[in-house]
Amino acid sequence: MSSAILVCVALALVCAALALLLWQRGTQRKGQASVARYIDSRMASAASPAGAAAGGVGGIGGISGTSGGAAAGAQRAPRATAAAAAARASSPLIAPTAPSADADWRERAQYLYARARFTVLYALTRAGLADAKGPLTLGALLVLALCGWAALAGGLMAFCATLAVCAMGFYFLLTIRAAKRRQQIVRQLPLFLDGIVRLITLGNSVPAAFQAALQSTEAPLRDCLDYVSRMLRTGVEIDRALSQVAAIYGVRELELVGAVLRLSVKYGGRADVMLDRMASFMRDLEQAERELVAMSAETRLSSWVLAMLPVGIGGFLILSNPKYFASMWFDPSGRQLVYLAFGLQLVGAYLLYRMTRLRD
Repeated sequence: MSSAILVCVALALVCAALALLLWQRGTQRKGQASVARYIDSRMASAASPAGAAAGGVGGIGGISGTSGGAAAGAQRAPRATAAAAAARASSPLIAPTAPSADADWRERAQYLYARARFTVLYALTRAGLADAKGPLTLGALLVLALCGWAALAGGLMAFCATLAVCAMGFYFLLTIRAAKRRQQIVRQLPLFLDGIVRLITLGNSVPAAFQAALQSTEAPLRDCLDYVSRMLRTGVEIDRALSQVAAIYGVRELELVGAVLRLSVKYGGRADVMLDRMASFMRDLEQAERELVAMSAETRLSSWVLAMLPVGIGGFLILSNPKYFASMWFDPSGRQLVYLAFGLQLVGAYLLYRMTRLRD
């Protein structure tokens, strides 16, 4: 009894340390993002006066104009190089290319490793955890400690059951965080479009209105638009940039915004009217989606309970009484029944997922 209490206290302390580390990491990332936005805004505001000063000096005299133009070019070159490097470093994820049919096993192994790494980074980026290396490392160590304790207490089957439960719990938390992040982005989009409409009405162009409205946007939409802004500086068209970011974060509304902005830039037209109607449509759609989620909350929660309950009960039985399970595992017919139960559990979880999924 005392050992169980000590284990619970240790887990509580580890969770508290993880919470403090997450809070510290979030505060640090917020400060770094504020500093980066301030530096980008100052560099953008300083670029146009430098060009104007270079042109004025060139109009006064040939020699002074040449030196002023060279100085301005020397100042703009490092800035362009830094912007391109930042864009490459912060560009959206690119899926690895599949090897050819006659490739050897090393190339196929490298492709599988790159594909698995891309999948993990893709999921972490959608959930906003791509840069949270410290909390993820601490969580991985905690999972390994739990699996090691289960292996010492119940053997290999207890290790596998604990690892499966931890993996399902991590996937559950990752899914919830990604869905919540997507909902926040969708809720912030109408306000962002309203800002663009106001700036266009005041006489600004569409690209200028987009960049100006970007400065007043908050996270998590700000993270998506920072990707778009860096890609625009490298010469990528706005619809392609928004489409790539929409594919990463699962926000298809950004593709529609990119198409409207691309059409207004290329062919002209009343972009403010279209964006205003789009903002109203997004608000109505978001309200209807929230009502649908509220009505189906009980069904979805029941599906999660039904999917996790057999795994939790099986893991508890293996940990608490390994001999009770060993008598069935070492019997040939009992082992077949275990395999059958595991397969039926997977099929049932998949069917529950398909039944409760709101988007098809």
